Amino acid sequence: MVGLALGIAGAVTLVVALGMLAGEIVQGSRVAGANPRLSEPRPFIVTEKPEATPAKGGPPPAAHGAPGTTPPKPEVAATPKAPAPTPAPRPAPAPTPAPADPPAGATVASAKLGEETYNIFCIACHQPEGKGKVGFAPYIRNSDFLALASDEFLRQSIVQGRPGTAMVPWAHLGPVKVDSLILYLRSVTDPNAKPVATIDPAKKHPGDPAAGQALYAQYCAACHGANANGYAEGGPGPAIGNTAFLAAASDDFLFHTIKHGRRGTPMMGFSGSAGLANLSDAEIGHVIAYLRHRNGETPAPAARQADAKAGKMHYDANCAACHQPDGTGRPGFAPSIRNRDFLAIASDEFIKDTIRNGRIGTSMVQRPDLSDQVLDDIIAYLRALPVGNSVTIKVDPTRQLAPRGDQAAGHRKYDLYCASCHGMDGKGYVEGGSGPGIGLPGFLRAASDDYIYQTLKQGRIGTAMRPFLGAAGLANLSDQDAFDLISYLRSLGPAP
Repeated sequence: MVGLALGIAGAVTLVVALGMLAGEIVQGSRVAGANPRLSEPRPFIVTEKPEATPAKGGPPPAAHGAPGTTPPKPEVAATPKAPAPTPAPRPAPAPTPAPADPPAGATVASAKLGEETYNIFCIACHQPEGKGKVGFAPYIRNSDFLALASDEFLRQSIVQGRPGTAMVPWAHLGPVKVDSLILYLRSVTDPNAKPVATIDPAKKHPGDPAAGQALYAQYCAACHGANANGYAEGGPGPAIGNTAFLAAASDDFLFHTIKHGRRGTPMMGFSGSAGLANLSDAEIGHVIAYLRHRNGETPAPAARQADAKAGKMHYDANCAACHQPDGTGRPGFAPSIRNRDFLAIASDEFIKDTIRNGRIGTSMVQRPDLSDQVLDDIIAYLRALPVGNSVTIKVDPTRQLAPRGDQAAGHRKYDLYCASCHGMDGKGYVEGGSGPGIGLPGFLRAASDDYIYQTLKQGRIGTAMRPFLGAAGLANLSDQDAFDLISYLRSLGPAP
């Protein structure tokens, strides 16, 4: 028994010693903060196998050193492999570059950014809301100006400026801010505004520079300066002779600016009965030719005088089949275009627009192939035809009457007084009516509110279209009735 006890005590002593040794190794690695696998190799560490757990209900395992048993052989730990090298730290990721300024037309361009840009760079000269300052900077949010100015015209004006004036180039703003400025300028809303014309940038307005110089001196120099240098000469108007301005402005832009003016500014229209001077289209062409000539450009050659005799030849070849040889038209097929009241109300530009663009949906096809000279000759022929008791009817193309009417009331009046001739949907001949299509987009785009009003008031002498206003009218309609009708017609198609 004494031997057995000594054997057990020896085994316990060995296990305790080994446990202490293992604790020192682990503790040392913790203190040093090193990985135990990377510590100095110990080639002859002796460990003891753990005692087997007896099976449930089975005999206890034999004690180490007990008689009749073989003590376990010590195990020799394998020499550990050389530690793997510590991997080099990964380099820090490169910083993300700042996004570049997006290209022109990118979706980040916005009216809000444009307003912010305007308030930083433009407001000092062009004033809050772009209203300008007479004698210093023009009104650039004017609805008439924006109706005529293309985005490219505005972009070119901002990027290139106006050399020789306070309007310096602003190309350094970049395309996104320039586009945003244009969006901001166009964000202005005017419920009473309507386009005064559709600009054709390729269209030329020929004229005689010598005749234009005399007209410029008479009608333009007081505001734009004797040398067309505008503010630099002390004038209240901008420099319309500036090289950069003339490079950006098409003939058609200049033509309609002179003709229609700028509402809300001292620049009034110079054509028509409401114009300051009632210049003809040819005279406006002379002024444009003068501006181009003094700028060193070669203006379009002046057109020859309109020739009524040549006009009859062109009329017979292009118009007589529908409108009849004498221009009296045919009910249910084509209107009378030599009618006294029609020619008194219709301007030359209205007739030209009608011929060029036709009346979509009718037999009046577009004729862009006819030159301005041919159109001038045809109009001269029509106006030379004899009429009895000629009248003068003043039409104001800027007069807004549709907003003053009641559309629903106008619909009822149309059904009562107009539908029998012009068709239930205003499509005229197409619907079997005896009158033309006054609800067609082509007519409504070309006809001003006042044109329609004067037609209702005056009628068309010698035709089935009698006057409808006043005691002598077919229906004795009031002005308000006329406004209601115009409001309804505008609901059928676009305004001019």
